[in-house]
Order: sequence, then C-alpha cells, then structure tokens
Amino acid sequence: MAGVCLFGSLPAKASARLQAWEFDTGQNRLVFSTESGVEPQVSWLSDPQRLVIDLPGILTEEALGNQFVGGAVAAVRVTQADAQTTRMVLEINPNYSFDPKQVKVWGLTNQQWVVQLPGSTPAIAADDGLSIPDFSKAARPRSLTAAGADPLPQLISRNQVNTVAVRATATVLRGVQTAAEGFFIPTAGATPQVQVYRTRDASQARQIVIDLLDASIAPGLTPEALPQGRYGIHRWSISQFATAPPAIRLTLTLDGFSPDWQITPLAGGIWVTPIGVAPSQIAAPPTTVVLPVLNPVTTPPPIAQSRPSVAAVPAPVIASTPTPSPAARGQLLVMLDPGHGGVDPGAVGIGGLQEKGVVLAVAQHTAALLRAQGIAVQMTRQSDQTVDLQPRADMATSARATVFVSIHANAVNMQRPEVNGLETYYYSDSGQVLAAALQRQVLSTMAMNDRGVRQARFLVLRRTAMPAALIEIGFVTGAIDAPKLRDPRWQAQMGQSIAQGILNYLGSQP
Repeated sequence: MAGVCLFGSLPAKASARLQAWEFDTGQNRLVFSTESGVEPQVSWLSDPQRLVIDLPGILTEEALGNQFVGGAVAAVRVTQADAQTTRMVLEINPNYSFDPKQVKVWGLTNQQWVVQLPGSTPAIAADDGLSIPDFSKAARPRSLTAAGADPLPQLISRNQVNTVAVRATATVLRGVQTAAEGFFIPTAGATPQVQVYRTRDASQARQIVIDLLDASIAPGLTPEALPQGRYGIHRWSISQFATAPPAIRLTLTLDGFSPDWQITPLAGGIWVTPIGVAPSQIAAPPTTVVLPVLNPVTTPPPIAQSRPSVAAVPAPVIASTPTPSPAARGQLLVMLDPGHGGVDPGAVGIGGLQEKGVVLAVAQHTAALLRAQGIAVQMTRQSDQTVDLQPRADMATSARATVFVSIHANAVNMQRPEVNGLETYYYSDSGQVLAAALQRQVLSTMAMNDRGVRQARFLVLRRTAMPAALIEIGFVTGAIDAPKLRDPRWQAQMGQSIAQGILNYLGSQP
C-alpha cells in the first residue's frame, strides 16, 4: 500500500492512554486528547483511501473503539497497532476525494490534537511548520452559514455582546457566572443544543467556540456582566446570529497559562470546567468583578419535580463585610464529600483508573447543579488534596450541614470484571431515607445494576449528626462500569442524578 507520510517516526514508550476523541462531520475535523504529551505520526493510504494516525507511547481500550461517522469519513476505527502505539484510522468515503497534502495537523496542547481534512474548511495560515487554521473572520460551522446570518465579529480585546432581533427560541442564554468549579452559563427554556470547536485567533491565541442552536440572548446582557480575566480565560464574546433557527456563538479566548476546558450542557445551563486542574490553581490576576444574575425571561426548566422552595436569587452585590454562613441564614446546606484524594488514590481499576479523580469530577457536577437550584454547597475537598476521614465529618458538623453525601467508586479483585453496579450506604434511620432517595433517582436515570441500599459503619456516616449517605457510583474494576466512570459525559450525568436525588430528599422533608 502506497502512503504519504506527513510526520516522521518517533520512539515509543507506552505509558499513557487515549482519553477521548470526536469527529465533527460539519467541520471535517478529528479532535482527540491523551493522558500525556504525544506527537502524532500521520500517513495517507490509498486504495481504499484512509488517513492513519499513530500515537506513539499511547494505549487505548475497547470503549474508545470503532464508530460509524458518515459524510466524508465513513468510519473512525481505533485499535492498538502494537504494544506501544494506538492507531486511529479514518476510512474516507469513496465518493470523497482530496489532496492528502492539504491535511492539516496541529496541537492545542501537546495532549490535545486536531486533524483537519480539506473540503468546507477555513483559511489556513502557517505557524512553526504546522498548519494552524484562522477562524477569526470567515470560518464558521455549517450551522451558522444559513441565509441571513451576520458576519462573525472582528477580533476583540475585551468582552463583547452582539445582539440582533430574532424570533422566539427554545433556549435563552441568561449570562455567565463565575463559580468555584469554573463558569456556569445559565439558560432558560429547553436544554441547550451545543456544538464545541477549538481553534486559534489571528494572533494564534487559543480559543474555544461554543455554538448554541435555536437560542437567543436575554435582553439586557452587557459586556460588563461577563467575567474578565478569570481562571485563565482572557475574554468572552457572545454573538447572536439570525440564522434559521437562530443561534448564539460564545467565543472564549484563553490566556497562555489556561488549561483546556470541558463543556457540559445540562438542564438549566452549561458548565465550563477546567480539565485536570482546580480553578483556584489557575494563575490569574485578582479581580473584583461580580456577575449579576439576570432575571429569567421564560420559565426555567426544573431540575427537580419536587424540591424545597427556594426564593429567587437577586443580583449579587459587592459587600465589604463578610456574609453569614448558609446555616446561619437558615439556608439549606449540602456537604459533598468526594472520597480519597492527594496521596490516597482510592480504588485503582482497569487501565489505572483512579477513584479519587472520578468522584471529584462527579461531585463538582453535583455541586454545580445544586447551586443552580439555589442550594448552598460545601465540599470536603475542591481539588486533588489529602483529607483524613475525621476532618470530613468535622467540616459537616462545623458548617451545620443539612445533609452529608459522600461519593465513592467501588472495586473488587481485578479478576472479577463481571461485578458492576450501584450501591448506597447509610448508618442512621434518617440516613436510610436519604440513601434510598439517591439510589432510586440514580437508577431511574442511569443504566446500572442495582446492588441495593445497605447499612454500614463507615466513619463519615457514624460521626455526622445530620442525615448522611455514602454512594458507590460503580466499580472501577468492572468491565461495564469502568469505561463509563472514565467518560466525562457520564460523570456529568451521574452528578446530575445525584443532585436530583438530593433535591428529591430535601423536597420530601418537612
């Protein structure tokens, strides 16, 4: 088979894994990420046409395997080429042809790479031997090229909001809020339909572009209401397009020290959270900007059908005096306890999957959803830090938390991959009601084996005075559970389910 090699061979030492990949048919673009740095080796094979991307030193697993795509690329196949190399093969549709020299490959970071196929693609500019697409002017996803669409905004140096009159939409964007977990973009109406693109501007600054379909900007949103220079995001731009249906484009321009960001649409909004680092650990200049919460223009979608009554949250005001704690104000307070952390990885399962990272991600999503519903949340750890058991219980007691929920992932012998499922534990009678509410809600929304609600003498359950439960969200050693636990989208769904279970419990109490 004749081939055109686009990159040279590199020595391989397999020690990291392929984390995720996605092929965007609208952009003819493959985006993938790895656990550690890699330089792809890309080749073109003819008869049949295939683009082969070898990742030296990277391992893969069956969960990230073959997927039929459609369009220019009929399928993407992911295999282990040898003990030290993961191979991704893009099988090109026979009706689609292009010059392989026009294939462009660049790294957003040394762990996140983009492979751009030619076709309906943006203009290309060269940079240090790699071809970097310039999206700052003419390029835009197919969804924003309908008749009547306004041109994209010019390159900006500060926050910007561009609005045009559009018809009523299914989703209304209400603003951007800075939170301990990252940024929350509250929406009203239907769950946002989101498309995400990673690119660079004319100055080669990294950008994340988030398109919301069938969406409009709430009246009164101004550039001053957007975060400025927080968590490594230098500026935000929000633009309305009069497409059919109308669409919104959010452009996040990143500082050089910013990590990559995960975009998670949920009922009631979108979470933008950093990958691999806590927001508090991202270097950023100090700021006193406080984002006002815009009043909804339509009825917001409920996360819970039954939940405690929560008064509308007014626009926050910058105050010089400290505010009282949630408990002191008589507000409901949930203490979330992501298990393990720091020097304690917790259970270690298939492919080195560590409990501590999974449960922290899930807890952050749970916290975000509860806060979006007006529930105060504290966490026993915000990042990968070591916290002993007794201090976790002490935190809940000191804060006078309403409930305490500890989030863990289970494990058995690695020779028992058939063991999978959800378990929830309690110690007291009040904890049993909470545990049952969590188990019932998660099983109603997540496809998991039901391993029951059980009583146990875990320290964090025995030494907390408030209703307390410990939920084991799956087995890191399970053939079914482990790939799910590793998936950021599944983590977000689990976090949402736990939040819903907590709300269900709180709503059922006097």
